[in-house]
Amino acid sequence: MNETARPQALRCRSLVLAAALALALPVPFVRAAGAVAAPAAALADTGPRWGFELSHRTPDPAVRFGRLPNGLRYALQHNETPKDGVAMRLRIGSGALQERDEERGLSHFLEHMAFRGSAFVPDGEVVRKLERQGLRFGADTNASTGLDQTIYHFNFPKADAAALETGLMLFREIGDRLTLDPQLIEQEKGVILAEERVRDVPMRRAALAQAQQQLEGTRVAQRLPMGRTETVQAATAERLRRYYTANYRPDNATLIVVGNIDVDAVERQIREHFADWRNATPPDAPDLGVATPTRPVVEYVAADAPGALTLSWLLPLDVRPHTPAVSREFLVQGLAVSALNQRLSDRAQQPGSPLLGAVASVQASVYGVTGLAQLSVRAQPGRWTDALDAAVAELRQLLAHGVTAADMQRLLPGLRSQMQTRLAQEPTRPHAAIADRLLNAVHPQVPYLSAQQALAETEPLLVTLQPEELTAALQRCFGGAGPLLFRSDKSGAFGVEKVAQRLTEAMTRPIAEPALAAVADWPYTDFGPPSAIVTRAQDAELGTTHVQFANGTRLVIKSSSVHKDRVDVRVQLGQGRAGIAAKDWHAIWALGYALPMGGTAQRSAAEIRQWRQRSGQRTELSAGVGQHAFTLSGTTRPADLMSQLQLLAAHVREPGFRPEFGEKLAALGGSQVASLEDQPAAVHAREVARVMNRGDARLGLSPRAADVRATRADQLPALLKPALDSAPDIVIVGDVTAEAAIAAVQATFGAGDERPRLPRAVLKADPVAGGGAPYVVTHRGRADQAVLGWYWAMPDHWADPALAYTGQVAGALLRARLTDSVRARLGLTYSPLAGGFASMDVPGAGRFFVSLELAPEKFDAVRDWLRAQLQELASQPVSADELQRALQPRLESALKEPENPAYWVNWLARIQADPRMKAAMQDEVAGLRAVTAASVQAYFRDHIAARAPVEVLARAAGS
Repeated sequence: MNETARPQALRCRSLVLAAALALALPVPFVRAAGAVAAPAAALADTGPRWGFELSHRTPDPAVRFGRLPNGLRYALQHNETPKDGVAMRLRIGSGALQERDEERGLSHFLEHMAFRGSAFVPDGEVVRKLERQGLRFGADTNASTGLDQTIYHFNFPKADAAALETGLMLFREIGDRLTLDPQLIEQEKGVILAEERVRDVPMRRAALAQAQQQLEGTRVAQRLPMGRTETVQAATAERLRRYYTANYRPDNATLIVVGNIDVDAVERQIREHFADWRNATPPDAPDLGVATPTRPVVEYVAADAPGALTLSWLLPLDVRPHTPAVSREFLVQGLAVSALNQRLSDRAQQPGSPLLGAVASVQASVYGVTGLAQLSVRAQPGRWTDALDAAVAELRQLLAHGVTAADMQRLLPGLRSQMQTRLAQEPTRPHAAIADRLLNAVHPQVPYLSAQQALAETEPLLVTLQPEELTAALQRCFGGAGPLLFRSDKSGAFGVEKVAQRLTEAMTRPIAEPALAAVADWPYTDFGPPSAIVTRAQDAELGTTHVQFANGTRLVIKSSSVHKDRVDVRVQLGQGRAGIAAKDWHAIWALGYALPMGGTAQRSAAEIRQWRQRSGQRTELSAGVGQHAFTLSGTTRPADLMSQLQLLAAHVREPGFRPEFGEKLAALGGSQVASLEDQPAAVHAREVARVMNRGDARLGLSPRAADVRATRADQLPALLKPALDSAPDIVIVGDVTAEAAIAAVQATFGAGDERPRLPRAVLKADPVAGGGAPYVVTHRGRADQAVLGWYWAMPDHWADPALAYTGQVAGALLRARLTDSVRARLGLTYSPLAGGFASMDVPGAGRFFVSLELAPEKFDAVRDWLRAQLQELASQPVSADELQRALQPRLESALKEPENPAYWVNWLARIQADPRMKAAMQDEVAGLRAVTAASVQAYFRDHIAARAPVEVLARAAGS
C-alpha cells in the first residue's frame, strides 16, 4: 500500500513518443472468444462516459465495456497469458485533490483502512483470505493513492470461482462497507506516520518544491497523497467517513477484470454484487484553481537534493476527447518531442559534453489545471550553467531551423516497428499488463483501441506527415512565454537573480546553424568464418536444444510461443565478480556501465543508437556483473535476432571504451552513492553486505564514495579483457526456431577463432558468528529515520536443500507476524521484512534475517517482541492456516514462473555453468510442498532462536 507522487508534475499524463500509442492512439490487446464489446447503445445512460463514447469511436472489440444503472463502469477481457489467473482492479476516481483543507492525507489513510475491516470481513482478514489463495502481499495484493485516483489491485494465480467471488466481494466491501473502527484508526496512524517517515527523502521534497513553483494557485500545489502529519494524527472515524461517503460511490468507481474468465459470467457477477450499491451523498467537486506562477526562477538548495534543472512552459489545458483528428495532433506532438529528445541525447553523448542527460516532455493536462511542456536537464558536477546553455541551444536551434527529413528518418521507423511489435505481441499480453493499461481508458479523453485499430489509423498519417508539422507543434509547446526555471542542488546556492540572468543569456544567444550529422551505417556484419557445430543435443525434459561450436561458444535454445514475437538473449562471459582481484574490488560498480556506454571501436554509443533508430531495429543492450560471469543481454523480436546478436557480439569483439564514457564515469558513480546516503534502508543494506560478507565486494556491496574516487575509466578495459576474450555461453529463449537461433549465433559469437574457456573461479562465503555489539552505520536522513536488522548466517542451498526451502517459508511466516503485530497492532513500522535465503551459486552463503524501519527509540520494544516471537515459534507448532498463508503464495509463484521468459533465461544460464542447477529448478515445487509445520518449528528452534543474531543498525548522523 502506498501513495503515489512522482517528480516533475507529480505523475502527469505524458504525451511524448513513448506514450503516444498508449494515450493518443491507445494499444490494448487480444480479441478472444466470447469477449465482444458492448455497443455504446447497450450501456446504461447514467454515469460517466467512456472515452470511446465521447469521441464516437469503436473501442477494442476484445474488451467488454459496460456501465451499471448506478454509474459503475467495468471493463472485462478474456485472456490466456498465463493460462490461468485473473487480474482485478478497482479504481476510485478521487484522491488527494478531493480532500478538504482539514482532510489532507485522509484519502491515503482511507486506502489503508480498506484493509482494516468491513461489514463482512474482519480486520486483517483481507490479506489472509488472499494469501490462502496464493497472492503475495505487496506484489499481488496492493493499493495506491494518487492525487486524482485510488487503485486497489489483486492478481490471482487462479481464475476459479473462489478467486472471482473473493475479489468482487472484497471490492464491494471496499466500496461502501468499511467499518472505520476508531480503535483500528488509532493503530493505523502509526503505520501511516511510519510510511511518511520512509518516503520523506530529498528527491521527494525537491519534487514538491518544483510543483509549488509550476502549479502555484492550484489545489495540486497544495496537496500530496501523504498529506500532513498533523492531519493524520487528528484523523477520526467521522472525518474519514465524510471523505468516504462523498467519494467512494458507484458513479466514481471502475472495475477491471482480465484473465481466463467467462466474460458473460463475470458480467453477471458484477451486476449481482454491485447493482444495489447506492450513494445519495453529493460528490465532492472542489475548485482546482488555475496555475498562476509568480516565481519565474526558483533555486532549491538542500542537503542531498538532486542536482537538476527544469525549464517549464505553461500551456492551455487540453481535455478534448480523442477523436481521430485530435489523436493525430497528439501523435504529431509526441513525434515532435521525440525529435527534440533525439537532438538532446546526441548532444549529451558528445565528447566533452556538460550534459549527463536531458529529456523533454509535454503534458496535455496536469490534473485539469494546466498543460505543461518541460525540459529536464542533468549536468556534469559543477557544470550546470554549461549544461543549461547546451540544452537550450539544442531547443532553440530546432525551433528556429525546424525538424528535418533526417530527424524524421530516425523517428518513423521506430514508431512503425513499435506498433508492429505490439500487434504481433497482442495475443500474449499478460493479464496484469492489460488490466493496468485499461486503467487509462477510465480517463474520459482516451478511447481504448486495439493494436490493429491503432496501426490501421496511424499508418496513413505517417505516410503524409511532414517535418513542418512537427516544427509547428514544438513551437506551440516550447515557443511561448517563459520558461520557468527550477534548479535544485545539494550545495552552492547561485542566487535567484544570477540564475535568471544565466537563463536570459542562454535564451538570447545567437543561434548557430545546425551541423549536418553524419549518417552511421552498421559495420558489424562479418565476424569471421563460422565455426563448425561440434555437438547438438536435445533435452526433452526442459524442451531445450544445446549446441557447442568449434570456437568454444556454447548455446542453449528454448523455443516458446508463450510470448509472441519476443526473444530474450543473454551472453555470459568470463568469471564475473569471482575473478576480480581484491585490489580491484573498488571498480566492480563501474563494470556494468563500460560496454553499453563505451560503444565499439568503429561506432560510438550515439552512432549505434542512430543506426537502430534509422533501421527500426528492436534491439537492446544491457550489461551486468554476476558473481560468476559478466553478462550482456537484450530483448528483441524474431525478425531482428541477427541484428541483436551482432549488437552484442560487436561490443564483445571490439569494445570501444571511448573517452565520452570516461568523462561521465565519476558523475555516474557520484550520483549512485549520493542516492544511497540519504536513504536509511539503502545505507543499512550496504552495511549488512559489508558485515555478513566480511567486506568481500564480490559477494555484493554497493559502492562508497571512496570506491568512486578510486575508479578510473582506463582501469576497466584490463579488468574486462579476460572475459571478452573468453568463450561465451549464450541463452536464447522465445518465439524463435532452433535453426534461426543457431544460424544467428554461428554468424556472430560462433564465428572466428577458438577462444579459451576460463575455469570457474573460487568464491566462498565465510559465515559470520552472531552476538557482540551491534554494527552501527549512519545516514544523512531525518533523525527519526532508523533501521534495525537481525541476521543469522545459514548454510547454502546444496548443504541442505530441504532446510533452504523451509527457510523461505519460515521467513514469510515471520514477516506475516511482523505485519500483524509490529505494523498493524503496534503501529511502529510501515513495511517489515523477514526472509530466508540459501545461495546456489556461492558455497557457504545463506542467511535468515529480520529488518524493520523504526523510530530509534522503539528499538528496545521491538527487540523484546522479536525475542518472544522467536521463542514461541521455536517451542510451539504453527497452525495449518498460518503455514498455508506463508507457503501458498510462494508455491503459486513457483508454479507460474515457467510462463515467464526471464525464468528460463536465468535458469538455463545457471544450468550451462553448473549442471546441478537442473535438478534444483525441477525440485523447487516439490521442495516447497515438503515444508511442514514441524520443519518450520525445527528451523526456528535449531537454527534461529538458539543463536544470537548479528545486529546491524542504521541511524541518522549525529543522533
